[in-house]
Formats: sequence, structure tokens, C-alpha cells
Amino acid sequence: MTIETVQKVLARELPGAAAHALMTPEPNHVKGIEEIHQHSPVNSAVLMLLMPYREDWAIPFIQRTSVGKYHGGQIALPGGKTEPEDTNARDTALRECHEEIGVNPEDVTIIGSLSDVYIPLSNFNITPIVGTIPKIPNFVLSEDEVEEVIVIPLNDLFDDKNKTSRSLYRNDRQIVAPGYKIDNHFIWGATAMMIAELETLLKTSNNDRT
Repeated sequence: MTIETVQKVLARELPGAAAHALMTPEPNHVKGIEEIHQHSPVNSAVLMLLMPYREDWAIPFIQRTSVGKYHGGQIALPGGKTEPEDTNARDTALRECHEEIGVNPEDVTIIGSLSDVYIPLSNFNITPIVGTIPKIPNFVLSEDEVEEVIVIPLNDLFDDKNKTSRSLYRNDRQIVAPGYKIDNHFIWGATAMMIAELETLLKTSNNDRT
């Protein structure tokens, strides 16, 4: 796979909800609890950063510290809510990635974006921005927000043997969450939905060439 291939598939019509459904928790929201938001969704963005790694490409994920109101302790892509100084989702993703794991925005080349993902629990609407960087950076972690950086190759993410599901609890209600089990890490929710869309696009591209 080349970065040019990724850039081309990102320019196509995105599968969106069809790909997200592969990794959407059931139920997707807790009735009576997650329907009481009194304001519009909070715009936010994350950076899916493709890095060369052992003759493959890899993505750096973060494990959030346990202090977050909604998603503390979870594995995610670096990102957060849009601030007034951000012109667009790209600015948000680059700024947050710099603040959380120290990646210099000037070192990142943006190659596209994936479909937005809405999170009923936190009322966040997330735009996944896809970028690339020529080498693995020296990560500098935000002590308040990031417990560790977890670098995962695409081949591991796209390997069916690493896909599973778990029963979890949200607001004291049981949900079944599809996700990716990589070593001792479990990636689920919005992050897993974004990965599923990238995988769907790249596998469709491979099928087109065969």
C-alpha cells in the first residue's frame, strides 16, 4: 500500500454508515439517558496519522488518562473539540495532535478525511482527518490527557483474527461492543468505526485491481 493509494480512495465516495455499522456498539445509545442533550453537537476532530513502520504503515493511538468525563482510559486517536482559533477540522486535528503527543503540524501532510462520527454519549461530532508523516516522531505526551502512545501496524488492525466483541457497561447499561484486540488493548466505539471505514475503502481498492 502506498500513500498515493490512500489519498485516491479518500477522494472517492465514502462508505460512511455502512462501514461504521461493522463496529457500532449495540445499542448505539442508551434510551432515556443519551437523548437529553440541550445543545447542538460539539464539533471536534481527530488525526489518523499514517507512519512508516517495519515495512508497513502504522497509526499512533493514545490511551487517555482516567480523568475524562466520558472516555477516560479508552484508546483513541489524538484529537478533541474545535476551539475558536481553529479555522476548520484540519486545524483542530493538527493542534490537538501537537498538544497531546507532540507531533509538529509542519511535519504532517494531510491527504484527506473520513466520514464524521457522532457520539451520543458525549454529544460530540468527530471529523477524522487523515495525514502522513515521513518517520516516527519523538512523541511528547500531555501528562494530563495521555497515559501512553500505542503504535499499531495497519496489517494488525485489518487482520480478522484481531476483531472481536466485548460486553461493556455504559451508564450502568450493558452494551455489546465490536472492536479490535491488539495485545492487551481493546479499541472500540468511534475509533473502531473510523478504522473500519479506512479498511473498507482500502479493501475495495484492492478488489478493483484484481
